[in-house]
Amino acid sequence: MSVTIKSIAAEAGVSFQAVSAVLNNKTSSRVSPATRERILDIAGKRGYKVNFGYRIMHGHKTRTVGIISAMRKLESDAHVRELILKLMQRLNLAGYATYFNNMMTIDAGENLEQIRELISRGTEHFIFIGSPRGHEVIEEEICRRKCTLIGWNSNFKRSLQTDSCSASAVLQNFLLEKSGEIPWLMLPGEKYFPNNRFVALRKFYPEMSEDEVWDKYVIQTPELKWDEIDFADRAFELGFNGIADHMAKHPETRAVACFTDHFALGVASWCNGNGVTVGKDIFIAGFNNIEAVRFYSSPVSSAEHPVNESIEILLHEMDKDLPFNEKIKLKVILRD
Repeated sequence: MSVTIKSIAAEAGVSFQAVSAVLNNKTSSRVSPATRERILDIAGKRGYKVNFGYRIMHGHKTRTVGIISAMRKLESDAHVRELILKLMQRLNLAGYATYFNNMMTIDAGENLEQIRELISRGTEHFIFIGSPRGHEVIEEEICRRKCTLIGWNSNFKRSLQTDSCSASAVLQNFLLEKSGEIPWLMLPGEKYFPNNRFVALRKFYPEMSEDEVWDKYVIQTPELKWDEIDFADRAFELGFNGIADHMAKHPETRAVACFTDHFALGVASWCNGNGVTVGKDIFIAGFNNIEAVRFYSSPVSSAEHPVNESIEILLHEMDKDLPFNEKIKLKVILRD
């Protein structure tokens, strides 16, 4: 049995006109947010498909947004998943149709073709989470096709950046204040000087070269990839083993700033299991303020991404084409 607007209206207990208004993204209708969500839920479950081709052919607006993720953090960063899910919910309740594409390919040409495909389906606005490979030509194509875009933590000309460097500096200065020593910094993988955590550490040693600061004050662990399925467990393990090796050489260490909260939890776990009291003998900071850190038995400082504030700005800017480049501060949570 085919799904029609009338059958959706009957199941939702509303009028044909209400369903038509919601499915056609008419913002002038007086359908409540709760009713709109119920109609969209039923339409989605029943497999109803909006005929975007008809709208495009007749020159109508489709009110369609493409949310494109190019960050290898969906498994590792809860705030990125939260940002995407809340964006889609807010857009749907505001009468927009949404496409989501996790654009992880390294082929710039393939990425461009995916964007062209979305435009052919009626996508008018794009919100990029991160920067896909070939972002320059993607931006040119979107602008050429008279569509709009805004990026979050991206390299696009219209973008909203999170100021993680300032947050890192606040955390590291807090560790210095509490411990009386400049903190060590735990980072995974090879030397990567643009890393914001390292940029903050570097300011403590202006007379030294980047290589010297890295070699003397960075606790370097094996590499960790953002898209590893067991990212959290692996990061915890690296933090645990990293601090064990470090303390064998530098038992006097009083402060450690970590790449992420998962590393920090590994560090704190080793310390608590080896007679080093967190918040007294050693002070620790992570990054992202995940739930496990918020409710951890020992104090671990962190920084939280302003997801809700970012969403408001992205929604406000997504359908505009004026220049836009702004930095948004993270909320720093200091625990001792």
